[in-house]
Amino acid sequence: MTTQDPILTAFSTTAKQVWYWPVVRGVVAILFGIVALVWPEITAVVFIWIVAIFTLVDGLFEIVEGIRRRGTGGTAALVTIGLVSVAVGIVLLVWPGKTAEVLVWIIGLWAVILGLFQTIASVELRKVPGSGWGWGVFAGLLALVFGVLVLFNVGAGVVSIVWILAVVALVWGVALIAFGFQIRSLGKKVGQISY
Repeated sequence: MTTQDPILTAFSTTAKQVWYWPVVRGVVAILFGIVALVWPEITAVVFIWIVAIFTLVDGLFEIVEGIRRRGTGGTAALVTIGLVSVAVGIVLLVWPGKTAEVLVWIIGLWAVILGLFQTIASVELRKVPGSGWGWGVFAGLLALVFGVLVLFNVGAGVVSIVWILAVVALVWGVALIAFGFQIRSLGKKVGQISY
C-alpha cells in the first residue's frame, strides 16, 4: 500500500479531464500557422479578423481550462489569460477600421500578456512531477517573444508580421500539443497506481 502526494493525486484527476484543451489549442494554432504560411497575402488582408477569432476561441479555452484545473495551481493565471484574450478579440472585432498600426500594437501587447501568464501558470505546475510544465513555459516564452518582436517591428508591415505569427503559431502549437499529451500521460500513470 503506497501513499500518494495529494497534489499529484488532485492533478492526476484533473489531468484526465483537461489534457485535451492544450492539444485542441495547439491544433488550432498549427492550422492557423499553415494557412498564414501558404497564403500570407490573403492572411494579411483578413489578418485582424483571423487574430480576433483566434484570440476569442483561445481565450474561451483558457477560461474553461482554468476553471476545470482549479485546486491544482495556475487557475487564476489561466482565467486571467482567457479574459484578456477574449477582451482583445472583442476589441479587434468591434473596431476593425482602426489603423493597422494600432491593431498591431494591441496584438503585440496581447501576446506579451498571454506569454507572461502562460509562463506563470505553467511554472506553478513544477511541483507536480511529470506534469510537463516545461512545455507550458516554452509555449509562454514563445508567445512573449512573438509579442516583443511585433512591438519592436510595428512598422514592418502586416505581411511581415503574418510570417512571424505563422512560424510562432506552428512552434507554439507543437509545444501545446506536447504539453497536453504530457498531462494525459501523467494522469494515466498516476491513475494506474494502486493505493
